[in-house]
Amino acid sequence: MASGAERVTIVIRTKDRPQFLARALDDIAAQTFADWRIQLVNDGGAVAPVDQAVELRRDVLGDRIEVTHVAGGTGSMEAAANLGAQQGTGEFVVIHDDDDTWDPDFLKETVAALDADASAVAVAVKTPIVFERVDRDRIVETGRGTWDPPGDIVTLFDMLMANRVVPISLLVRRSVYDQIGWYDPQLKATGDWEFNLRLVRLGPVPYLADRPLAYWHQRPKASGSSANSTLGARLDHLHFDRIVREQALREYVDQHGVGGLLYLTKYIDERLMHHSLVGIVRRIRTRVALRLRRLLRLGSR
Repeated sequence: MASGAERVTIVIRTKDRPQFLARALDDIAAQTFADWRIQLVNDGGAVAPVDQAVELRRDVLGDRIEVTHVAGGTGSMEAAANLGAQQGTGEFVVIHDDDDTWDPDFLKETVAALDADASAVAVAVKTPIVFERVDRDRIVETGRGTWDPPGDIVTLFDMLMANRVVPISLLVRRSVYDQIGWYDPQLKATGDWEFNLRLVRLGPVPYLADRPLAYWHQRPKASGSSANSTLGARLDHLHFDRIVREQALREYVDQHGVGGLLYLTKYIDERLMHHSLVGIVRRIRTRVALRLRRLLRLGSR
């Protein structure tokens, strides 16, 4: 880390969402840990609303924020994350998307966890889902859900099935990027999952499960700029999920051949077919037994 640098680089990616950006800036300003600097990437959005949101909070943020306006956009959320992270100099890096929030002690607790465990490459936290809707000039919470790794532990096993840690939940050592690389800018979706697959292979990621320290905000009925990428771009997520899996599969086959995979896929297919047939037979038997009982009851009258 450069001399005099902040301990934590906070990257905000935003585009034409001034209402969410204002909330995100206030959220960061409320942190009980103060050794941070924001790298705000306006990824192709209008300039004036971003500058206004920052200037309205200048007395709180001071010089702890740098704004980069990217005319036309970077091309992907992952490219925007890379731009912000690479411009920062912090010992740790975290992506604070403009529509998500933290508990005031998020940075305090996560920095302490990494300071206490030199072997940890990152730290993740308990992160409920907050469902909300935009009602003109207000953001209204409509409910909550859970989003926890199975067993309250971040593992490669679980990450292979789906991403279990979203960016707002994860503080990463900057040195990690030198070893595994940055986010893949070609992935217009699922880039955080692909990065996490590389991350958990490098070393342990402790999980702070005692209480919620981050909140993943979702707006299921929103469209346009208010929509979440996971909800508003479902087809992109399905497409790039397959791209990531296809590339990894090809690398595996290049090293090990297709023999084991051919056996495994057929075995799974036959087992699923077997259980499906067993289920059908059981349902038929149950229906036949019920009809026989009805007939016997009618015959005994």
